[in-house]
Amino acid sequence: MNNVERFLNAYALIEREMQRILDLKEHRRFYIMVDMAAKVNPVIRRHKFDLREYADLRNAIVHDRADGQIIATPNDEAVKSIEAIASTLLKPPMVIPLFQKEVLTLNAGDSVSQAIRCLSTNNYSQAPILDRGDIRGLITSNLIVRWMGAGLAEGSFDLNNTTVGEVLTYARGRDDYSIISSSTCLFDIPELFLRFQEKGSKLEAAIITRQGENHEPIVGIITHRDLPLVQRELFGRVSRKYLV
Repeated sequence: MNNVERFLNAYALIEREMQRILDLKEHRRFYIMVDMAAKVNPVIRRHKFDLREYADLRNAIVHDRADGQIIATPNDEAVKSIEAIASTLLKPPMVIPLFQKEVLTLNAGDSVSQAIRCLSTNNYSQAPILDRGDIRGLITSNLIVRWMGAGLAEGSFDLNNTTVGEVLTYARGRDDYSIISSSTCLFDIPELFLRFQEKGSKLEAAIITRQGENHEPIVGIITHRDLPLVQRELFGRVSRKYLV
């Protein structure tokens, strides 16, 4: 197929998938569907402005002709880009297997001294806390420092006889972690961290279980340290291309 055929085929795939996502029973303009689908689909949301440009190019190909001749032809980069968007939309990347790993966890009854040793040995700044198999919270280096500061103000603290479960009470009721399912779209991850930031808090980690339930085994974790990898994976799939 030539570039025009490849471009129009990818465009049609995206159009049909947006109709399916929105469960539309009647025809809507591509521009309108992009705006609607961007509210519910992270892939469309990420490539919203590219798709608008491609809608203009598609209209130029299909409608604006001189003596029956096509006056606009997509270049190789535009074709590759829209095909990549179509492929990503139909089969979006998930957090698993990219972030599938054995995760360091601590039990609620473990001592603070044990937690510090584990975090230090593995060069981690946080670890999920389990209580009889359920995810109870997230112990972080910042939380340990907060507990130690409170202990100093009171005159003493005991690293060996205080449990990490007790330290969790110093989290002040603030959620600094989120439990997500293994089928979470990778495009949702930057937005998840951003939503916490917009609320004036910091998401320390996204803990991954099969169905996103706290009683399930942990199959992976995403922390702030992993965000550059997320961005590289997403931008590596579809890079922005300008039309010529």
